[in-house]
Amino acid sequence: MTKAHPTIAEVARRAGVSPATVSRVLNGTARVSQEKVRAVLQAVEELGYAPSPLAQGLATGRSYAVGILLSDFASPFFGPILEALTLELEATPYRPIAVPGHWSLVRELEALEFLKAHRVEALVLLGTALDGEALGELGIPVLAFGQRVEGPKAWSLCLDNQKAAYEATRYLMDRGHTRIVHVSSHRGGMDVRERLLGYRKAMREAGLEARVVYGDLEEEGGYRAAAEAFRRYPDTTALFAANDQTAFGARLYLYEQGLRVPEDVSLVGFDDIALSAYQIPPLTTVRQPIQEIGIALGRALRAVLAGEVPTPPRLELTLVERASVREVGA
Repeated sequence: MTKAHPTIAEVARRAGVSPATVSRVLNGTARVSQEKVRAVLQAVEELGYAPSPLAQGLATGRSYAVGILLSDFASPFFGPILEALTLELEATPYRPIAVPGHWSLVRELEALEFLKAHRVEALVLLGTALDGEALGELGIPVLAFGQRVEGPKAWSLCLDNQKAAYEATRYLMDRGHTRIVHVSSHRGGMDVRERLLGYRKAMREAGLEARVVYGDLEEEGGYRAAAEAFRRYPDTTALFAANDQTAFGARLYLYEQGLRVPEDVSLVGFDDIALSAYQIPPLTTVRQPIQEIGIALGRALRAVLAGEVPTPPRLELTLVERASVREVGA
């Protein structure tokens, strides 16, 4: 009976050649007669032999590893992106090494050193705070989402967060809201800052006071930020959160204070993670095409690893109207 994982020695015995010949045929490192090549390939097919990536790496000096650095494994936003991205790699010899930075620049720098030590052949950044100085001369392709990277081997997927935040703020204004608080964060990268800029632009153009408080892009931070917002601005009629998790935390604070959504306070999020549609009431939010983002990153990664230039996808941010916003009087 053949083992579940046949060895190169078994392939050699089946083909009637030496293990070294099998290795030369599979790696293409030396000339081998056509008769032996056919015998080896037939044995490989019959036994279902698959070369070990580790062994291939040792033989060729390559790692076949791709580094992925993200803020948090538990993130309901980045988690599905990571899954879709890694699924795109399954048909390739490359395998991911994913490391979380836990929203800390120091930890992200440590994670970067870890990935460099593992000789990754490409690096994917998902919403990190790393900049060009930190990335330095890596000498490998660097792909990023939610931040811009520059260089001959760099590729960035950036959506128009500023425009989407501007339009979400205008959406609230069009429904009579003038006392709008934006819950931003010092965490995160360029995308979070752009949402703040979009909110400020809309408020400035309307001649309204910009009201900003800061959370941490997680539910607990959203709860605390909402408490600060109503302590500083008790006449607030709408909260626009930098992400959905922040909005969830704010929603709990409002509930505990006896403030109804949307009757007393309107609430808008950003991301449209899966749970947004199942809130009470369902959350109005800006939808990021999460699955499509992961697929686009995976395909771009496959392209750069093949020495090709990725084709930029056409991805848009759109407002999803549900039940957490109401119109108010002038």
